[in-house]
Amino acid sequence: MTKAKKLVLTGGRVVTPAGVIQGSVEIADGRIIRAGRFGPQAGGGAEVVDVAGAYIMPGLIDMHINDGVALLRKISSPAAHADRLEQVSRSLVKLGVTGIFPATLAAPLDEIEDYLAGMAEFRRRWQAGPMGTELCGALVEGTFMNPANCGAQNPAYMFRPDRKILDRLLSSGVVRFVNVAPEFGEESLELIEYIVSKGLVAAAGHCKPTADQLTRAVERGTSYFVHLLNGPTGSSTKSFDNGGTLQAALRDDRISVELIVDLVHVDGRVVRDVISRKGAERVIAVSDSMFPTDAPEDEFEINGVLGRVDHEHHYICVTGRRDSEGNVREIPEPEVKTCDASVLFGAIVNMNDVFGNLVKILSVELEGNWVRSHPAHPLDEAVGLASVMCSTVPARVSGMYDGSWGRRVGAVAEGFEADLVVAEVTGGDDATFTPKQVYVAGKKFAG
Repeated sequence: MTKAKKLVLTGGRVVTPAGVIQGSVEIADGRIIRAGRFGPQAGGGAEVVDVAGAYIMPGLIDMHINDGVALLRKISSPAAHADRLEQVSRSLVKLGVTGIFPATLAAPLDEIEDYLAGMAEFRRRWQAGPMGTELCGALVEGTFMNPANCGAQNPAYMFRPDRKILDRLLSSGVVRFVNVAPEFGEESLELIEYIVSKGLVAAAGHCKPTADQLTRAVERGTSYFVHLLNGPTGSSTKSFDNGGTLQAALRDDRISVELIVDLVHVDGRVVRDVISRKGAERVIAVSDSMFPTDAPEDEFEINGVLGRVDHEHHYICVTGRRDSEGNVREIPEPEVKTCDASVLFGAIVNMNDVFGNLVKILSVELEGNWVRSHPAHPLDEAVGLASVMCSTVPARVSGMYDGSWGRRVGAVAEGFEADLVVAEVTGGDDATFTPKQVYVAGKKFAG
């Protein structure tokens, strides 16, 4: 894993901010110094790697990932959490994932503090000697959600907006994003302003504010929506208060939106509709993976919520909830089937799957729901759009694209750190994304 002083990747399709071109990327001391239409010069002293037939693109950044394994194993100490995160890091980097923002679920505050402290310990280890995917920061997801929109999380551990509680969680120094339901009026708005004043990023999700309430939250600093259409996301087609949460999130260009692109949480036709409405430059593709490695085969329980991975490993659903007295209330199959499907418990994919799924639905003509038909994009365009949603937008929203938060990543361009994936990609209904080489800060970890 020793990085060469100078490296040239040549002969590939380079995914640049201006589009996909046939060219090369030159790396020195972990940074990109050139990306464009040039060939390696003889006698230049660089290691030259021919990647003909492959795409050279920014490393994938998962802005919303969980690790239910740490909870199943009842890991408690920060050191043990850091050890587990090392396992995740070494595994995900092979899939082309160069950065992650793990989310915290609704849980007892001392357990969340231990997990965040473990993230901080892992970051110290990683900075001393990268071993794989970088942990870029944390998303505090579950603590300030609306209990009525709890999804697969436990409402017993959800709190109204509270600065003292937030300060406890911020003490780790690793938090980058904080999710706050906007519908609690001035309490929510004041906490959103406080989050932004700390130089952090305020999000909304697992909530159901009116469109006007979400707009006020955006005006006070909320800049992105957590897994739009899931959580569940409040919706209203009535005219009162300008509609519901979904309607405001789609209309407001100041807010970017996450989409879980496992093609289970959100149907591919709806994903295309949202991309068409928001533009790829305002869409963050995420995995919301519950088990990035070591998924359980049987029923499991996390924070009083029971779940099960389906037999074909397509999704995870909630099967029951444990009350305060320890009794389990099972969720039976309904006698009459309706469109209200079982509550999903995170996803069973990683970002390599997300990228492939995006290429799949972008490279074919697809019927829409709110839009009659979406055209098929040529493969280069589909790959470029997928890269924007899997790398560029997460980097921009987090502050990494301009280097204001951590390392400067998210593009194949001069001055950016060389977090790169060399991958073979095919399009159509059987689209594939196959990482061949992965670099983090110019250091090779796969291939």
